[in-house]
Amino acid sequence: MKGRGLIGALVIGVSVVVGGGVASAGYIQGTHVKTDLPSPFFVTTSPDGNTLFVVNQSGHSVTFVDTKSRKVVGEVAVQVQPEAAAPTPDGSFLYVCNAESDSVSVIDIARKQVVKEIKVGDWPSGIKISKDGKTAYVACSGNMWNTVDVIDTGRMEKIRSIYTSDYGPRTLDISPDGKTLAVINDSVGSINRSVNFIDVASGKVTEKRVIRESSNLRDVVYTPDGQYIVVTYETPKNWLPVCEAENGQVFTNNIAVLETKPGGKVARLPLDELNNYDGNPYGLAMDPQGRYVYVGVRGMHRVTILDMNKALSIVRGNSQAELDYLRDDLGLVRDYLVARVPVGLGPSSVCLSPDGKFCYAANYFSNNISVIKTPVD
Repeated sequence: MKGRGLIGALVIGVSVVVGGGVASAGYIQGTHVKTDLPSPFFVTTSPDGNTLFVVNQSGHSVTFVDTKSRKVVGEVAVQVQPEAAAPTPDGSFLYVCNAESDSVSVIDIARKQVVKEIKVGDWPSGIKISKDGKTAYVACSGNMWNTVDVIDTGRMEKIRSIYTSDYGPRTLDISPDGKTLAVINDSVGSINRSVNFIDVASGKVTEKRVIRESSNLRDVVYTPDGQYIVVTYETPKNWLPVCEAENGQVFTNNIAVLETKPGGKVARLPLDELNNYDGNPYGLAMDPQGRYVYVGVRGMHRVTILDMNKALSIVRGNSQAELDYLRDDLGLVRDYLVARVPVGLGPSSVCLSPDGKFCYAANYFSNNISVIKTPVD
């Protein structure tokens, strides 16, 4: 694999050789949740980077962690099966999606207390807050549901719903200019799942972009310039003989890189190599400069780090037809792979510190958080 710099450890846990250096992950272990198996499903940071918010799916709570001491400093109970959270830009409130309760809990961060419960659509699983802090967008991913619910954060009330083109809007991201939502629709039963681009001002879908032969769309993130989005997904081709694996003709794990301009290219880039598969890619994080993307690989218990400039050079340098051909090339990932860093079991979410120097992974089955020092030039 190719190295783009040294990845160091905060607290030595496990390591793998990368480009002559050592890639290591440390751990934040233990929470104050009420169950033995809290199952941390999602992690995000406060705007100042001083606090981690760990969303415990089975613990029905949010754990607060001080990033400097790496110690648990509090916990707040929320409703049933929280799956995502977003802080307001001023660091005052944390909005938490409770999937099974069909609600959003609003936590006063300073007081560590829930101050409001907001009813939303079926199975809220993703949330983002606008840069001005005035609006929260909640993806409601129920199998027969197709709304992004809009919350006025000043009033702490749902004010309207935006309807997507397909069922199952799982999560979303807001373009850097704040004008567009990119929403991934993980419609159960569809083999060609989609991304909606939604105009924020009108609340209308301006374009539906299909990722052909896709399933299990899990996360989406914009590049800092807003010209591309990255999506994690899988290609379900497991009805073919295993002997065809060498041609990439079995279930494969991928990212999709989509140009955001109307009618733009959709590049389906493999994460797999012939003898090294990135099973079940999940959460995404992009560094502030757009140099690296971090993928939580839930099935292989690692974080895969990709060089975005290398990946984008493939997208820019090939036609759509050429990109369609390359999606089965199990040697392609070596062109943009930086490292595969072992972490805890089942990392379902990754996030970066605001300065991009640390990556945090929520390990669902290990009940801990991995800490990775990010690549440096």
